[in-house]
Amino acid sequence: MKHRPAVIIVDDEERMCMSLKSILERRGFDVETATSGKAALQAMANREFDLFLLDIFIPDVDGFRLMDQILSRSPNAPVVMMTGDASVDSALKALKRGAYDYLKKPFEPEHLEKTIDNAIRQKMLLEKNRYMENRLKISERRFRFMIQNSPDMIYTLDKQGKFTFVNEAVEELFGYKAEDLVGKHYDQVLYEKDIGKAQWRFNERRTGERATEGYELRLKTGPRKKGVNAKHPAYAIVELNATGIYHQEQTGTPPELIGTYGVARDRTYRKILETQLLQAKKMEAIGNLAGGIAHDFNNLLMGIQGLVSLLLLKMDPDHPFQDKIRTIEQYVQDAAGLTRQLLTFARGEAVETRPTDINALIIKQNKMFGRTRKEIKITEALVPSVLPVETDASQMEQVLLNLYVNAGHAMPRGGRLQVRTENIFLYSGDFLTESTQLNPGRHVKVTISDTGVGMDETTLQRIFDPFFTTKKLGKGSGLGLYCAYGIIKNHGGHIQVVSKEGIGTTFIIYLPASDREISPTDSPSPRQIVGRETILLVDDEDKVRHTCRDNLKLLGYSVFTADSGEKAIEIYNKKAGSIDIVVLDMIMPGLSGKETYRRLKKINPDIRVLLASGYAVNGQGREIMEEGCNAYIQKPFKIEQLSLLIRKIMETECPDPRASETSTPSATPTQSTVK
Repeated sequence: MKHRPAVIIVDDEERMCMSLKSILERRGFDVETATSGKAALQAMANREFDLFLLDIFIPDVDGFRLMDQILSRSPNAPVVMMTGDASVDSALKALKRGAYDYLKKPFEPEHLEKTIDNAIRQKMLLEKNRYMENRLKISERRFRFMIQNSPDMIYTLDKQGKFTFVNEAVEELFGYKAEDLVGKHYDQVLYEKDIGKAQWRFNERRTGERATEGYELRLKTGPRKKGVNAKHPAYAIVELNATGIYHQEQTGTPPELIGTYGVARDRTYRKILETQLLQAKKMEAIGNLAGGIAHDFNNLLMGIQGLVSLLLLKMDPDHPFQDKIRTIEQYVQDAAGLTRQLLTFARGEAVETRPTDINALIIKQNKMFGRTRKEIKITEALVPSVLPVETDASQMEQVLLNLYVNAGHAMPRGGRLQVRTENIFLYSGDFLTESTQLNPGRHVKVTISDTGVGMDETTLQRIFDPFFTTKKLGKGSGLGLYCAYGIIKNHGGHIQVVSKEGIGTTFIIYLPASDREISPTDSPSPRQIVGRETILLVDDEDKVRHTCRDNLKLLGYSVFTADSGEKAIEIYNKKAGSIDIVVLDMIMPGLSGKETYRRLKKINPDIRVLLASGYAVNGQGREIMEEGCNAYIQKPFKIEQLSLLIRKIMETECPDPRASETSTPSATPTQSTVK
């Protein structure tokens, strides 16, 4: 049903009211009349009206006062004043006080109808405008809320590149107050090296309606950015999505650039994670390559060491070449130490760990390094009750030494070296537990800081790469920090570096704390021990197999040799009754050391096996040890080490393998393990 506009006529002459009512009702208006101000107010209290037609002169309440009350309730209400005693002053007074129009009695019906129609249209237009304004305000509040609470930086630039708007997220993300940026050129927040790239993109917007999608830039962090560390570096990496704002005066004319609007998303944390992932994959690939090279090199060293041991066994102690041979042996051990550093990274875990007092290792290394570099002042800030950590002490000493040497090279004229330890607790969701291999829980943090020359960004990105060095040719191998990284990683820890040119460098190490107590251990020094047992020596390398065989024979052992796992199984099947121990290589083509061991165990569950490899005891080597293998020795080894380990294995209680042929199925074999 169509709405009928409601009109109230207020005039003290009843005939006038009825006449006007008749005219308006014929036009479809809903009309009510009142002959006094009091009656009019009562009527207005009972219903709403769309238009008010008021006589100025009403006995109880004049038209002006009545209009004031109407407008106080509804400021936009259309009020038309009527009077038969009109003047310019009274008309102006009515209009100034808020009347829509003024009618002078007598007036023609057409004039009345036209005035009423215009007033109603004006009211409808005002209501529509008010509705649109409310909708606009609601929409503006909604979008302002969305923009101000966006996790991304949203901005607009004028055509000169100055900020005209920046949302409040810029303070949390990059450390700038939004109002401080408005009016400034965008290059004031750009990282210096990216200004040229950004200007090219900005100028490109002038050539047409193009958008920049997924474009990376670096922004300088502002004064309100909390901290500068791995998570909050000196600049932030953002992904920029921007487009030009264009205005076209008329069809056919080229659009004019009037500004730019865009969104900058902070990608710093994601970029750090991507870099760490790429670094981890690169280090893993390099580690695998280095491990393979080190394994083959260890076999070469084993051949040399075997020949050296053979010469020493046959040579009188006072032979003139005794010292020369010992020197060769020392060179072999030095080369073996280098391959151990490579294997440290490749093998994925430390060789032998036990609860260790990291403070004691630091104090020991500080004294040793201090004696060689007296021009460097070493200070310690060690927490008294440091938590024990599970470490291979010799490897951890190597890490400290490598870091100290690196610091010494950075301070050729002397300086300060500070070493600090702290007990810390990492929680789930922390940056370190989210972005590294560190697990939540107790850790020991070791911080080593120097006042050296520092490093630039390019050097920092490659600091842990193998064979990377800033020293002159022949002055460094480039393996020190590479191996330090691998050792810490293999201990389940994490190492990071912060450096600035001219300021110095800080290495930070995180190591998981141990729940076990520290207990001192002593290891006996090896010596040559002769024997009379029979040994099956299994190795695919001829040089290793031949030299070990000759050495063992000189010590009194009988030796069978096999160049493959298949050959070893064949020999053992024929000679099991006479073979006392098997020395088994782990990495062989064809039947691997692990599979060879398992088949030998099926033949004789009580078999004694000494595992030998150029790799450390991890992966399949650890599997073999856990399955009952008696002991492990890493190549290259001295004959003294091998003879001592064979003797230890032979002294363990184990049933005679020849008795296994007559043992009952219910018998349970006894296995002894030498660790």
